[in-house]
Amino acid sequence: MTPSQSRLATAVAASRSWYDDVMALHGAPVTVTDEIWVADGWVPPFHSTVLAIRPAADADAAAEAISARQRGGLEGGGIADCFADLDLAGRGFETLFEARWIHRAAPEPGFADGWSELADPRDLRRWSELHDYVGVLPDTVLGHPRFKILARSAGGSLIGGAVAHQPGNGDVVGLSNVWERPGADPDWLGLLATVGRLHPGRALVGYERDADLARALAAGFAVVGTHRVWVRAS
Repeated sequence: MTPSQSRLATAVAASRSWYDDVMALHGAPVTVTDEIWVADGWVPPFHSTVLAIRPAADADAAAEAISARQRGGLEGGGIADCFADLDLAGRGFETLFEARWIHRAAPEPGFADGWSELADPRDLRRWSELHDYVGVLPDTVLGHPRFKILARSAGGSLIGGAVAHQPGNGDVVGLSNVWERPGADPDWLGLLATVGRLHPGRALVGYERDADLARALAAGFAVVGTHRVWVRAS
């Protein structure tokens, strides 16, 4: 396995760990095989219902998992094609979006003006409202040892945030949900310094697209693969 392939595999594993932990926070069951991860019931907003967690996973099995959910009266949801190598177009699916998996060496730790870790459920609810993430992270996430919900404030107002998630295994940190209120300039450098202080010596992984990808690359991340999400064709 090349260094780039190893970093891609690490990023995918970190994403799968995020899914495991988020579903556990909601008490929602999942089924996992060597190739695919499947949510067996309700799925929080902005999350796929099937993850292809190995290269060249069984596309028929992934598609059938969606069909089985629909036959059971559940919303089908999306398939996260984590290695972007599934042929699902011929199975009645279309691409919802593509993003790029990213990796960065451990950032230098530091203290950045405005950045802090949330501890109050009221602040988490406000964070979720501003980020359009209501229903994803319950209050219990604040006591979870692998999650750190980060907030950026200015003038007493919440203007941005992010989530740092340390997988149950591995020595990286998944960085996701980086956001800022309209009109606020992004502060990736301050965010990285904060994450570096909270998780010293750990490389960062995640996935981004469009303007957020450009900002991540400018902050020292490198692309290590493609992430594709499929949904039933309309």
